[in-house]
Amino acid sequence: MLDLSYKAKIRLYFPGKLSLKNPVKLENKQVHYLINVMRKKEDDILLIFNSVDGEYLAKISQIYKKYIALTIVKKIRDAEAEIDLWLLFAPVKKGPTEYVIQKATELGVSKIFPVITDRTITKQINLKRMQDIAIEASEQCERLTIPEIFDLKKIKDVIESWDKKRIILYGDETIRKQDEIKFDFQNLHSKSLGAILIGPEGGFNNDEINYLRKKTFIKPIDLGPRILKSDTAVITTLVLWHCLNGNMKKYTQFNN
Repeated sequence: MLDLSYKAKIRLYFPGKLSLKNPVKLENKQVHYLINVMRKKEDDILLIFNSVDGEYLAKISQIYKKYIALTIVKKIRDAEAEIDLWLLFAPVKKGPTEYVIQKATELGVSKIFPVITDRTITKQINLKRMQDIAIEASEQCERLTIPEIFDLKKIKDVIESWDKKRIILYGDETIRKQDEIKFDFQNLHSKSLGAILIGPEGGFNNDEINYLRKKTFIKPIDLGPRILKSDTAVITTLVLWHCLNGNMKKYTQFNN
């Protein structure tokens, strides 16, 4: 018998309780999306999920003017533990910043900390917009969890309250010819390594670099011979972290 979940191309995040016994009520943007964008009707199916209860197949049972009632049909998968990788980054322009949120979500980041540095060009963020982007990215990439996104803070305020057991790797283009302070990427698989810091366009200033290097739990890394834009550097470092932690093993193996 064909699994109906294969026909359910739509996934929606629902923060409330999900179970086979409880009907679900969708409101606001999700109603507009299902009815006006996707043209869904009664008895159409979709997937609904959250990080606590897992993922379920649901059917549209009734459509009202301001809300949609769903009937839970069956459970598709249980909630599962995911990687605990954190990202700190200096926001840039609106487009690249939203791109960072989207791709960091797709690449499994669990917490996102926008930080202000001396050269950060964006001093304000739309936190609600960032959260919406993270939800949409999770819906599309089949992720069950939504990354927690924190409000914008000065980098030193974040660092001074940091748990020193969680190592931070930060991109530092000034270390290319300074082998004595380069971090060994092969140590990335250590379970104590759990955060990545990417600075602003133009990099950290000298005072910030000196400050970061004095922290024993912060390690500089070299991202290669070319200067990368901030959004490129975020994705590059996250992918590298995954590769060295084995999370992309099946994609990096070649048949003999």
